Order: sequence, then structure tokens, then C-alpha cells
Amino acid sequence: MSLPGKLSLPIKRVTFYKHGLGFFERRGAVSGEQLRLEFPRAAMDDILKSLVVLDSLGQVLGLEFETPPDRNAEVHRGRLELSEYASLTDTLTALRGRSVRVTTSEQTTEGVLIGVDLEGKNRLERALLSLYQPAARRVVKFPLERLESFEILDDVAAGDLEFALTNARRDEDRASALLRLSGGEHQLSVSYIAPAPAWRVSYRVIAESQAGGEEGARDIYLQGWGLFDNTLEEDLDGVELSLMAGMPVSFRYALFAPNTPERPLVEDEERTVNAPIEFAAMAAAPVGGSFRRSAMIGEVNDGAASMDWMELERGLSEQMAQSVQPVSSGEARGSLFSYRVAHPVSVARGQSGMVPLLSARLEGRRELLYNHAKHAGNPVASLRFGNASGLTLERGPVTVLEGGGLEGAGLESQGYAGEAVLDFTPAGAEIILPFAIELGVTVTVRREQGSSVRGLAVEKGYLLIEEYSTFHTLYEARSRLEAASTLTLEHDLRRDPYLTFQLYDTAEPVQSTLSAARWHIGVAAHSAALFEVRERTLRRRHEQIRGLSFEALKGFLDGKVLDARTYAALRGVRELYAEVEAADAALGELGKEREKLFRRQKQIQGNLTPLGQNGDEGRLRSRLVRELDASEDRLREIETEVGELHALKAQKEASAAEATSALEQS
Repeated sequence: MSLPGKLSLPIKRVTFYKHGLGFFERRGAVSGEQLRLEFPRAAMDDILKSLVVLDSLGQVLGLEFETPPDRNAEVHRGRLELSEYASLTDTLTALRGRSVRVTTSEQTTEGVLIGVDLEGKNRLERALLSLYQPAARRVVKFPLERLESFEILDDVAAGDLEFALTNARRDEDRASALLRLSGGEHQLSVSYIAPAPAWRVSYRVIAESQAGGEEGARDIYLQGWGLFDNTLEEDLDGVELSLMAGMPVSFRYALFAPNTPERPLVEDEERTVNAPIEFAAMAAAPVGGSFRRSAMIGEVNDGAASMDWMELERGLSEQMAQSVQPVSSGEARGSLFSYRVAHPVSVARGQSGMVPLLSARLEGRRELLYNHAKHAGNPVASLRFGNASGLTLERGPVTVLEGGGLEGAGLESQGYAGEAVLDFTPAGAEIILPFAIELGVTVTVRREQGSSVRGLAVEKGYLLIEEYSTFHTLYEARSRLEAASTLTLEHDLRRDPYLTFQLYDTAEPVQSTLSAARWHIGVAAHSAALFEVRERTLRRRHEQIRGLSFEALKGFLDGKVLDARTYAALRGVRELYAEVEAADAALGELGKEREKLFRRQKQIQGNLTPLGQNGDEGRLRSRLVRELDASEDRLREIETEVGELHALKAQKEASAAEATSALEQS
């Protein structure tokens, strides 16, 4: 059976993802036992990984696909190469030594091809073809321009030519696959994933003041558009289109290119046995949201709800809602969310498309939001609202328009207010869109760090001190605006992997998370407002009572951390230790004096040895002996004083320990 030509199943359904993949489904009727499909060669790994073929009328028997060419292997397999401009002479030259039958306008001749000789500028007209006829041992030649045909009589040479022509026909950017089917009619669905540009989304937000509403209240109109690109080599004509939000796990896996792993070469080894090997016989081993959701445009509502909204909202947002109907419906698919376009989509090859995904009316607020780490000098004008659209919103840019929401108002009543990026937002989650810097309000920040003692306890001769490390942040907001405003202050809470910080002496936040807290601060026109955030963490440290200063004890008393009785007891202990310290100091001085006396005695003894008994030497000798006797008397006094000081020191330390024990038990 000859191979069928290229057939094509039209694409009927496409799903684009954000991570560079597309899901494609082709459907159609097929007759016969084979269907050839072509795919981009770069997509073959993904296609072979994901291909699903369904046949509602017959059976799918298998899939054959061409092996990617290995250029080195082609050189060895195909000894015949064809150029683009001299294919005939290349073929004849490559067939040198092969048997051929040559037919010219005058005769038919068989022989072994010797080659082609090319001469002159017009090489084809002057070319001579030469054959060797083995039976006659004769070489014949004739002009190549008279050649009408030649037949290759050598089977190997004919195979080489067919192989070369097959490679020449192969499209380097395309790969074909042959789908084998059972006989008869088939209704096929062929689906697969393949690389595709990521789809994008962009939003428009119109914020309109509510007539008679509270300060900052806004009616929000949210509109989203999905953008996608057709980079296929065919038109998309009336396809079902879905745009998938989320992040599925995806990777490339080499399935298309052949992979022949290298194996280790194991050689035979010589084995000799010098003597029989014997084993002794053995026994055999045993065997063992709080935001209101308004109606989606095009969604069926009761008349009362629709009328209430029509009475409240009559600005540009209504005109846009009536002009652009959303053409998608949302559907959660596990960790993904699908926007399914309701009507068939047609986009020509090499073109891009843009479809409205959502259109929702919501309620929200306009706020001045300040975070020192994000913009130090000024608050940011922001819109805050809940995602009550019922859809998961994919990340994308937002253009914000602001206006008054007057009846009959159009574009002229709206103003471009700024831009923002809407992050990936599930249905029901809160959205904050910071879109402009409010230069009319400035904010300065001052920080202070300190400590305060929370409590004391006596433990094993130590004073256990519980102490707060405090951090104060003072915000000062100054307004040059003509009207009063409300500043939403966002403060990044202190974080430490080993310490827990808490707010204290600070107003209760209106919102808080583990990392930040928010407060509303009213700022009058042309005025200033102060707000302080206080944070602290509790630390514990030990300090020896004997090392405490009297000033520190007095500070604990003044700070009302100690009562008068405990203070007096601790002061008494500290005084006892002060006497011990004084005794230690006296012992140190006596030790120094004793060392000095020892050195002098040694010097005197050295001087006495050479002195005589008479005259001046005798008088000097007598004076040195008297000094030596006096130093001995002083050394005996020092020994007595040292003993008394050690006894006093032991007494005072015992008294201090007793008093400390009494404090621990009280």
C-alpha cells in the first residue's frame, strides 16, 4: 500500500497556559487505515509525552514517527550526496563503478559507469559520459547532452539514491507521524500539548464616587481582556478557546530523539583452578469576604436588583458594560482556573487575538495607603475592593480611570488616574490597587529604641531580670490638601526567628497579619497628625547580686520594680558583699606589701655577706640587721591581719548567702 499524502484534522479546541504551553484538540472524520499528521519538530517531545487519540467508530492501532536524522549516520549510510545546482552530474559521479543502462537519442548502452568529464564554461554541453563494457573490454563515451535516461542496475546504488532523495524531501522544521487505524470509517479526536506563547491579561478599572456615600466609598467597574497569539502554521477557524490561570507543573522530556546509552565493555577473563574445590555437606537453609458582589454583565438577575443598580450607577462604567459583553465563563479545575470563551474564535495564522474575559460591578474604597518600606515620603492612592466577580483573576496590568459617576456622563467626565498590577487573586480575596503617588500628603518617620524592666527574682545568688526591649515608631503625616483625608498606615511588624514582638500601648489595628498591621488615621486639611506604633519583646538575663551597683538597685526601686522591703534586703546583701570586696582589696594590698618586704630582705641578706664587724662596715651591718628585724616583725603583723580579713570575709559571705536564701524563699 502506498503511503497516503498529508492529511489534516482541523483544530477544534485550544487552551493556552501562562507557562508557555498550549493544549490542542483536533477532530474530524477519516476513512482508511492510515492518517499522516505533521507537527513542529521542536514540539515532538511534548507531543509524544501527551498525545491522546480517541476513535468513536474504530480502533487506534499505533503511531509511527520518523527518527530524527543523525548527520554522521547519514554520511555513512548514504554514499550519494546531491547538491542544489548540479544534481544530475553529482548523481552520475556518485554512481562511478556501478552498472547502468544509458539511453541516448541514438542507442541504448550498458556498462560500468566510469564518470563524467566537464570541460569549458558551458560544462553541460561539453560534458562527456564514459562507460566501461567488461565483456568487450572497451570504454565508450558520448556527449552528456544526448542523454535521455539511464537505469541503475545495481540494487545498492538504487537504494542510496532513494535514501538521498528521502532526506532531501524532509522538512527540517517539521516532523511527520503516521497514525495506524483499523479499517473503515473513523471519527477521531487527537489532543496534545505543545509549546505556545503565554496568554496575557489586562484590566480596566473605573472608580466612581457614590452620590451621598461615605468618604472614600467607590463604585468599581472591573473589566478584563485576555490576549493570545496564533503562532501555528495554520489558521484557527471557529475554535473553542480557553485561557487557563494557575501554574501547573511542566517540563521537557527527551522522547523524540533516539537515545542509545553507552554500555561498559566487559572482556572474558581467564580462569584456572589448581585443585578441586570441595565443600562439606550442610543442612538445607530454611526458605522465607465582606464585599458585596454585583451581577456579572449578562448574568440573569431579578428585576429589583437590576433596577437598584441602574439607579445607583449611570456613568461611563454602565456605557462600557453595555458596549462590551463578557464572552467567558469561569470554572475552577483543581489548582487551576479556566476562562472559557463562550463563542467560537477565529484568528488567522501569524495574528493575535483579544477577547473580553470578565465584566463586574463591585463596591470598594479609595484610600491613601502608606508603607515606609514601599514609598518613604508619600502615601499611595489606592483602590481596595473584594474580588466578588466569582472568577479567579490572573496577574496583569490595570489602567485606572476615576470620575464622579454623574448621570449621562461619558469619557469626558473620567480621568486617567494611574496604573497598577493586579496580582493573581482567587475569587473572594481582597484586591488593593496602588495606582498613583499622593504628593499632597507627606509622611516622616522617627524611630526610638529602649528598654524597661518588667520584674525581678532572686535565684541561686543571681538576680533574674525580665526586661522589655522596646521599639517606638512615630509617624507624622502633613496634608496640603483642601479637604480632610484618611490615611491608611501600614506598618511592617518586627520579625525575629528567636523573639516574639507584640504591640503595646497602641490602638488596635483595623487589619493585621503576621507581618503587618494597618490603622486609619484622620488628617485634617492643611494640618498634621501623629501616630505612634509601640512594639516590645520580653528578654531574660541573669546578673550576680554581688556585682550590682547601688545605683542600679536604686533605679529598680524608683521604677517600682522593687518594693521597699525587698530593696532594703537586697541593699543589705549588697552591703555585705561590699565589705567582702573591701576585705579582698585589703588582702590585695597586704599581699603587695609582703612581696615588697620579701624582696628587701633578700637584698639586705645579700648586702650583709661581704661586710665586716668593725668600723664603718660594722655600723652599716648593725643598721641593716635592725631593718631586717623590723621587716620580720611587720611580716608577722601582716600574717595576723590576713587571717583576720579571711575570717571577716568568710563571715560576711555566709551572712550574704543566708540573706540571699531568705530572699529566694520570700
